[in-house]
Amino acid sequence: MNDKITSPKDHSPRTVIPLKFAQSYHYPVCFTRDVFNISNPLLIKTLVVKNQLQARKIVVMIDDGLTRRNPRLLNDVAQWFEHHKDLVCLACEPVVFPGGEQVKNSWDHVHRATKAMDDAELDRHGVVIAVGGGALLDMAGFSAAIFHRGIQLVRIPTTTLAQNDAGIGVKNGINQYGKKNCIGTFFLPIAVINDYGFLATLSFEHFIGGVAEAFKIALIRDRSFFLFLEEKSARLKQRDPAAIEETIERCARLHLDHIAHSGDAFETGSSRPLDYGHWSAHKIEMLSEFSMGHGQAVSVGIALDSYYAWQLSLISRAELDRIITALINCGLPIWSQYLTITDTSGRLEIENGLEEFRQHLGGRLTFTMPDGIGQTCERHEMDFDIVRQGIAFLKNALGDAAKNSRITETVRQT
Repeated sequence: MNDKITSPKDHSPRTVIPLKFAQSYHYPVCFTRDVFNISNPLLIKTLVVKNQLQARKIVVMIDDGLTRRNPRLLNDVAQWFEHHKDLVCLACEPVVFPGGEQVKNSWDHVHRATKAMDDAELDRHGVVIAVGGGALLDMAGFSAAIFHRGIQLVRIPTTTLAQNDAGIGVKNGINQYGKKNCIGTFFLPIAVINDYGFLATLSFEHFIGGVAEAFKIALIRDRSFFLFLEEKSARLKQRDPAAIEETIERCARLHLDHIAHSGDAFETGSSRPLDYGHWSAHKIEMLSEFSMGHGQAVSVGIALDSYYAWQLSLISRAELDRIITALINCGLPIWSQYLTITDTSGRLEIENGLEEFRQHLGGRLTFTMPDGIGQTCERHEMDFDIVRQGIAFLKNALGDAAKNSRITETVRQT
């Protein structure tokens, strides 16, 4: 007798238990000065929880560029924790990491960060405080997200770019395989604390770079904000405190509105609606080996995409000229030699960057364009003949701007 093993013809599951639930997030973004001054209550109120039985363990991670520019910072941190020792415990000496993109370019710093948390015996009720620029926040946030499946995180951004963009979002990660932010997670901090006092010690490049992100979101979300940036461009270049603080807060509000109300805060779809100008910017950064800052690369990307938008009749030529002029007046670049680099087949490297951008998102190529200043639309195909024309156009525009500047300076001197 031959017994045959047969399987049911219907392979559908016999039972399905439907489950759907929503997660609520409390995500305050605060603006202050002198966050580590013992008379400033903001940070301790952020860290202390209801019915706390003992001092909470804290690991502080700091950007070394910040400590060099602010030599008293480590002492201020130590004094702050000593003053609040009944409520919070500095579990180890602050861990100082390299600033800039180098901190994201290998796993070594992630291993060091998680080792510091483990050595400090941080459990899931502990907190990581990350203090620095966007790159340090990305690495530290990623490390906190994967240790014990998630340690509470407080971000204290210290650059313009970090305060109005990188430190506001829900993403973190590191670069890998020659691609920016290839490895990472979506992970919300329990608070973001923007301390305007840190801006005073920034180099001009780090001060002005974040303004490019303000232009990005203004051009696709808020025409009145663009008009503000256009009007205040010279004052922003002069590092006017009132102008930069309003720029940071308005930009942060627009980012937070997207996170709360877009319906896709964790980017499950095939688009990144706030990444205008970013597809080329990411590749420019990689090609420059990060000698060009993120904000500067985004400014070039915005100029290039604005030319493309003009060619598609999404903005007028007059609007294109206004965008380029405002970027230049702020001290931001509109062209880079990295736009012209080709691979061995003669293909523009930024064209390869577009495919990398699509892969990072998944699904169909989707990139954001303005539909008139302050409005947005999406496109799914890119004509690289137009991109090449745009590269040449921007190089000529840069030359014209330099010539006009020299003429203006000569007139002023005479």
